[in-house]
Amino acid sequence: MLTAEVESRHTREAIEEEVRIFEERAAQLSRGEITDEEFRSFRLKHGIYGQRQAGVQMVRVKIPSGVLDPEQLRALATLAETYSTGRGHVTTRENCQFHFVNLADVPDIMRLLAACGLTTREACGNTVRNVTSCPLAGICAGEAFDVTPYALATTRFFLRHPEFHTLPRKFKIAFSGCEDDGNCAVAGIHDIGLIARVRGSNGTGRRGFKVLVGGGLGSLPTEAATFDEFLPEQELIPTMEAILRVFNEHGNRKNKYKARMKFVLREKGIEEFKRLVAAKRAEVTTPAETLTVPSPSHAPLVAIQPYAGNGNGNGHGNGSGPSRSAEFERWAQHNLELQRQPGYVIAWIKLLAGNISAAQFGGLANLLEKHRLPAVRIAISQDLVIPWTPADRAPEVFEELRRLGLATPGARTIADVTGCPGATTCNLGITRSLTLAEVLAGEFANEADPEAQKIRIKISGCPNSCGQHHIADIGLYGNARKVGEKQAPYYQLMLAGRVSADGVHFARQVMPLPAKRIPRALRALVDFYLHDRAPGDSFSAWAERIPDERIKQELAAFAETAGEVSELFVDWGDTETYSLKLGRGECAG
Repeated sequence: MLTAEVESRHTREAIEEEVRIFEERAAQLSRGEITDEEFRSFRLKHGIYGQRQAGVQMVRVKIPSGVLDPEQLRALATLAETYSTGRGHVTTRENCQFHFVNLADVPDIMRLLAACGLTTREACGNTVRNVTSCPLAGICAGEAFDVTPYALATTRFFLRHPEFHTLPRKFKIAFSGCEDDGNCAVAGIHDIGLIARVRGSNGTGRRGFKVLVGGGLGSLPTEAATFDEFLPEQELIPTMEAILRVFNEHGNRKNKYKARMKFVLREKGIEEFKRLVAAKRAEVTTPAETLTVPSPSHAPLVAIQPYAGNGNGNGHGNGSGPSRSAEFERWAQHNLELQRQPGYVIAWIKLLAGNISAAQFGGLANLLEKHRLPAVRIAISQDLVIPWTPADRAPEVFEELRRLGLATPGARTIADVTGCPGATTCNLGITRSLTLAEVLAGEFANEADPEAQKIRIKISGCPNSCGQHHIADIGLYGNARKVGEKQAPYYQLMLAGRVSADGVHFARQVMPLPAKRIPRALRALVDFYLHDRAPGDSFSAWAERIPDERIKQELAAFAETAGEVSELFVDWGDTETYSLKLGRGECAG
């Protein structure tokens, strides 16, 4: 699959020429020889995104399958410290973003990243975006097989592909290793979602994928349709190439709000779409080939050798090193998970709203090298995962994470809140969703009820669902409302979203609430669940059953705008009175 033509796009010389051209175009902009509008699509194709603050950029770095080795972590530390604000932001697309970057510094950043195998290329714009996969690929007990090599080969094939960097709209691909898609890579909300499957038995098993197409969130959430129940592994790249050609030909280039592939599916229907893809597949010359052979696209994570230590496999370890303190035990409750391979555990790093500092990037690199660990992986929950952690070293790893400020307990709980940057930097942001995510993480840090701990909260600063609020137990998206004669920041409360082996169930809208009252309102909502639930009720089951009117009655006091309401006009993280300020969106929908 990695033909000479594909590899020629990724040579040192080709990448240096790419950077040189960007440097030249940026210089033309600064001299006034081209306009901002003429530079815009070129800039986006190279992963450089406009902010609401004039004169600075957001740099989005593609992290294929979310895999970061020590060298790459150090490069991101340098980027954050030298060119940005001293920190980065991990996204639900397994990218890393850096804000307040000067355009003149971008070529140096591109060279820094290229030296360690990373790029900003096609991280924004109408391109094939970062290819994501399950962060537990290769180590999950429930997976059909490790999807990492397939996802990395897909990245390498489509990156810099001459046909697919000026698509009608952005295009997203995700790989899940098992049918429990909601705890994996949420394939069902992607333009192409792939779920690993094996057919046959008694040594005759064949690998392949269930192929889903046309999913997406945004202002019109759409569950992906089933394109193929079992696509043999060797057909993966040629078939995806055919799908992209159909999208390239039939996508709406006149109206960006109707340009995603989900609209092609709505117009054509799945049977006609299959026919169109079959016709394009007949024209594709890319060879059908198995992708599991070693290749330059494989990360070290794929071929890591088992550890010969004496871990007991119970998730906490029993070897030498720091004692198992009460602090460690509290952290281990949700931040350690058994790996499929005996003697190893998975360490989850809970990042506050996806934020990570330069010192933490560098400290993680040191930790990996000290313990001879291959990489960290980014999860769609905006957390990090350290796989292949020997169980008997878990207390020592915890102590090192604690010194880095990366041992906050409560990963994968109600206190692990997903949030996009929102109005802090995004042109389309209506509310400061990132700050609210941090506030809510503190609000629920000590939640003790086991079922309440399982609740997932996801926040977006606008309706476009960068924080994936449509698939949360409790989802929130920012909007603005008039209170008297003034605008106030609000959130729309949504309930009972999920992605599972049964498919996608989008959250329903329940009621608007003022931003400043969200923490108290959600605390009241969770308390209502705890008192009202039936025996064995999960929050999801309860929220799906409970009528909206009962929720509105319980939360009525938080929606009330009579009387003293001055607090409502200052958003979380702001000191000034709120006013809605929107710029031109570059990646909405």
